Amino acid sequence: MKDTVMLIALYNQRALGVRYLAEALKKNGYKVITVFFKDFNSISPSKVSEKEMQLLVELINKTEPSFIGLSVMSSLYLESVYLVNECIRKNFNLPVVWGGVYASLFPGHALEYADYVIRGEGEEAMVELFDTLREGKDPAQLQNLAYKDSDGQLVVNDVRPIVDVDELGFPSVGDQGHYYIHDDKITAGDPQMGGFTYELTASRGCPFKCSYCSSINLRRIYKGKGKYVRFRSVDSVMAELNQAKKALPHLKVIHFWDEIFSNEAGWVEEFSQRYPREIGIPFRVWGHPLMINHRIISNLVEAGLYQIVVGIQSGSPRIRKEVFHRNESQEEIIKCSQVLAECKVPKVIYDFMIHHPFESLEELKETYRLCLELKPPFELQIHGLHFLPGTDIVQMALDAGYYSCEEMNAKMYGSLKEQFESWYWDVSASENIDEITCWTSMIFLTQFPSLRTMLKKMESNLEHNKGLNNIYRLQLIMNKVLKFRNLAQKAILVVKP
Repeated sequence: MKDTVMLIALYNQRALGVRYLAEALKKNGYKVITVFFKDFNSISPSKVSEKEMQLLVELINKTEPSFIGLSVMSSLYLESVYLVNECIRKNFNLPVVWGGVYASLFPGHALEYADYVIRGEGEEAMVELFDTLREGKDPAQLQNLAYKDSDGQLVVNDVRPIVDVDELGFPSVGDQGHYYIHDDKITAGDPQMGGFTYELTASRGCPFKCSYCSSINLRRIYKGKGKYVRFRSVDSVMAELNQAKKALPHLKVIHFWDEIFSNEAGWVEEFSQRYPREIGIPFRVWGHPLMINHRIISNLVEAGLYQIVVGIQSGSPRIRKEVFHRNESQEEIIKCSQVLAECKVPKVIYDFMIHHPFESLEELKETYRLCLELKPPFELQIHGLHFLPGTDIVQMALDAGYYSCEEMNAKMYGSLKEQFESWYWDVSASENIDEITCWTSMIFLTQFPSLRTMLKKMESNLEHNKGLNNIYRLQLIMNKVLKFRNLAQKAILVVKP
């Protein structure tokens, strides 16, 4: 047995990337301690506490790792990453390695805190790094590695060629060496063991180039290194799910966490034949309007698909194409909704990002009108635009003069609570009754087919009562919209688990 490695995942009990790394290290002879540090509370997110850090110190003393790896996926929780990193530095003299999306895109910043950064897919690179350090050799030439040389200069090595995803295997469930630190307590064991959902990916990579997503910039790191979008074999997916089905006593739902579900010829057909027979558990997926057709969706429904979340993001063709770098047309989006309705997907959710500086009031109205064209039944998932470091839209907003560099940094690197509040908001919570609030409320109400006739009347009234002499009339209309919206919101909260 080689040395012990501690891997720390923050705000994510599933942490697929960390679980893949742990499996790769174990296969190569390392003992792995995996720490799931805090769960994510979407109502009241909070940074790590002093007590939780003390529990981590006690665990490190108990398990005596030789290396520590921190998964740094997002700027959303960097304040907690800094605190955990500082706590480790203060109490131990151990090599600290950062990996994950944020560390991959910003190795220079990460190396202000870490000794090393592993960029991109780290299963092979992490093993090589720890092998090299354990043997007392110089890791300077290792692929995927970023570090600072003896003069303090940043060195970023090239990444290795892309591998077949089936070669990486899949994470095991419920192994020894898992700990969960949350709410000032530590619990031994895999935190997902008591849950009723299981998350996995049947692919790696995304073929699209959305400006608000980091996927395109991760893909750029791998330019010339092989096929970036790869799908696992059905055999591999079934083996993982059978393992999860046996290990998780309360398993009720499978969540495929892929950015797109496989559209390769023959894949979905084989999956739809085997999944009901071998697994037989309802599952949910993410979808893209350009990746949805009758062949794929009908096979998935037959297999057990019960929910799909489709990102539309805006009803404005200009916003989608020029701002979000999405090329689907209004007609293609409407056709997508028709396919999902005709194939009778039990639960369809459309995702929209609104209330951002690129959007005008007229473009907000376009979102409302597109929602009226979507074939019911569906639900809406409405939220703001979050500016993530390393995404193309950040520079677009700066170039357009919507924010100064200081204002953008405050948005991207604020506290967990501040960032979350700027991203998600309750559509029933607004206290200001203005035109934007009213149209947002009407967007929300389009998911209720019985209200559409009323909405069209209200739309006509809103468009024809804009003058100062009609302010009182307009206020009455807005109050009526808000009343219906709040009643509908309460109804949703009652029926949702």
